[in-house]
Amino acid sequence: MNERLKKMVDRYNVADSARSLGSFRQVPADAELVRETLRGRGDAFGLLVQRYRPSIVRFAFGFTYDIDEAHDVAQDVFIRAYTKLRTLQSNRPFAGWLFAIARNASIDATRRTRRMIAAPVVAPQLGPEDVALRAEDAVAVHAALDAIPARYRKVLDLYYLRGLLYREISDVLDLPIGTVKTYMARGKRRIRSQLEAIELRQIA
Repeated sequence: MNERLKKMVDRYNVADSARSLGSFRQVPADAELVRETLRGRGDAFGLLVQRYRPSIVRFAFGFTYDIDEAHDVAQDVFIRAYTKLRTLQSNRPFAGWLFAIARNASIDATRRTRRMIAAPVVAPQLGPEDVALRAEDAVAVHAALDAIPARYRKVLDLYYLRGLLYREISDVLDLPIGTVKTYMARGKRRIRSQLEAIELRQIA
């Protein structure tokens, strides 16, 4: 079973996606693809793989800091998701459920290799403010993160430490993108205040 799923995940590409989309009247929502998968349509799950594989690889890379291992984790995530799909509650967004699986799979992978990487993943097109924040001492950053409200901490963690984009964070946390941006701005202000306080204590 797992070998068959691995082959399906590995071979699914853009051409497959275009052919599968052609069988739907419009671009299908995740919930529709989940329903079609449960009805036996493997190409529907293939579309979910195509839709989320890049995000899952980036997310896993934030844990493993190894691109090959991140791809292996992504494959494992989709196999787990496929085999557990019937456990997904109808009122729960597929994306959030999938990233929860990805988090567990990523932690499992780092435990197996005994490489818990704390260094932040630097994404392209960062402003000077973001580069400064990412360059801070990892211990100080984690201490500052622990001191801010959880709603801000989750967004900052997914963006700075896991490498997710705003849209992906929106999917994971089931929040509007506008709210994600607001939490990001407020969280960065809180982080700066905490880092300044930590620096002052160290000087004293």
